[in-house]
Amino acid sequence: KDDDGSDLNVKYEDEDNELYEFEAFSLAPYEINAMIYLPDATANIGAATDPKVVHEMDDYKWDLYLGQNFHMHIEDWGDDDALAAHIANLEDHSHIYDIEYIEESDNFIYYKSTLKVDGAVPSDNVGTEHVSYHCVGMHTIDGVNYIFRTNKEGHPKPITDYMAKSIKSVKPIDLPA
Repeated sequence: KDDDGSDLNVKYEDEDNELYEFEAFSLAPYEINAMIYLPDATANIGAATDPKVVHEMDDYKWDLYLGQNFHMHIEDWGDDDALAAHIANLEDHSHIYDIEYIEESDNFIYYKSTLKVDGAVPSDNVGTEHVSYHCVGMHTIDGVNYIFRTNKEGHPKPITDYMAKSIKSVKPIDLPA
């Protein structure tokens, strides 16, 4: 029993503990009836306090920025399987990039992409290794498949870790009719 004698028992989802450095952000004003959790100022990724969404009304693409380091891309894929298309695209570019999957599930992938260096013998003159981290998740909201992903260039791993949590946190919201 609660302090006042009532049988009130509040239960939180397990993932809420993982989101203690995150704040809920509604995408409804941008034509997506969903909530996403974005890193807050305590996440220490240089995140601005206010997210910025760039979207042309009635378009199928959105860009979500949180400071200069966090850039997420969102696309409306209708009823197509956007995640399968993304994975197929990765396979099509396997001659350019080595892909190492860090996490995979039915609607989410997190991977490390390393640019392959041409030539049989690696050269010390090539410069820094071109490694980036990416995550992609697909969520069905109001019967529409949306892809949420890192931008094309990817991000360093610490930023991508936060993005992965954000992408996996997306939940549809019920708006009054």
